[in-house]
Amino acid sequence: MKRKFALLVFAASCSSGASEPPPAIVDEPSTIEALQTGDDARSRPPTQEEAEAILTRIVAFYQGHAAAANPAGTHELVWVLNPNDESPNAHAELEPGEDWEIYASTKWLTIESMTTEVFALTLCHEAGHLVGGFPFKTNQRSDSEGALGTTMAAEQQADYFATKDCLPRLWTDESEVNAAAFAELGSSERERCEAEYGDLASQQICGRILLASLQTGRLYEEQYAAQFLTEIVYPRFDTPDTTETTSTREGRVQSQCRFDTLVAGALCNVKATGTGIPGWMPPYGEYSPASEEAARASACQTGPGAQPKCWYHPGGATADCSPFGAPECVVDNGQHSIRYCDATDGVYLFPCLLSQVCEKDADGIADCVPAEE
Repeated sequence: MKRKFALLVFAASCSSGASEPPPAIVDEPSTIEALQTGDDARSRPPTQEEAEAILTRIVAFYQGHAAAANPAGTHELVWVLNPNDESPNAHAELEPGEDWEIYASTKWLTIESMTTEVFALTLCHEAGHLVGGFPFKTNQRSDSEGALGTTMAAEQQADYFATKDCLPRLWTDESEVNAAAFAELGSSERERCEAEYGDLASQQICGRILLASLQTGRLYEEQYAAQFLTEIVYPRFDTPDTTETTSTREGRVQSQCRFDTLVAGALCNVKATGTGIPGWMPPYGEYSPASEEAARASACQTGPGAQPKCWYHPGGATADCSPFGAPECVVDNGQHSIRYCDATDGVYLFPCLLSQVCEKDADGIADCVPAEE
């Protein structure tokens, strides 16, 4: 069975029709966080040639991980940029007997809010699914023998890897661009980078990653709002998610928490080394104290560079779903949603589109269905 983990998928079919009002914007970024909009490559979508060059470099960085993976010499990391896929999407694929694949459609290059910086970050995220390591997507494991050579990293771990490990390698030689990006940051954000890195070059790369993270955080939020017709509340540097999960969230979380994770990766001065997958050991892809301990050396454990507690819970604690039972329909202020609970993600709501209601079918299964006219 193919394991496919998409960063974002947004298509016209997600909309419920032209009669629906567009999502409202209730919070614009502050002046300090405002993004420049010029003709430079950092503020426009990438060309297909630029996208191919970025993918080629990312794959080259982590080809050694694929080659070294169990069984050694049997895996290869490849990229695909598909001009025939009409759905704007990017994802990683992992299938027995086939290559590790980083995939994007050319439509992904042209979605609203896409820039060359966002493209680089989102494709580094896909690489992170394959080589980012612990914590893994334990609820979708099916490789007890380890024959695939890796296990898909959790969504936020892939974000963390993208800004902590992948982008610094991608941009290390682009000193002029890094310096320009660093100069665009507000003083408080520059100070964050200065506090974590002792040399100017690393501070400037950190600053560029913070700006790219802000752009990507906006895209995350806009995509979510467009899909579910909710109000846009942009993530910000000065409004971190202060919630603390009781179990590690392996799936996607709210945009502010994802943005906080991107920022933490940029501020973490502990970089992964070698060609091993951090924490990947028997039982493959499952949580174990040994796996968590093995991955510690590849991440910041304290301070602003540590994985945010809005999604990461050290110690492998699981949520108690016994009070909740099967998925249920809930309605809050007119918004229909399905309430789920699982051991890894805890209790969460999946919102229906505004043109839908939540109902149970004849078998008692909750589902979002079109509202009757």
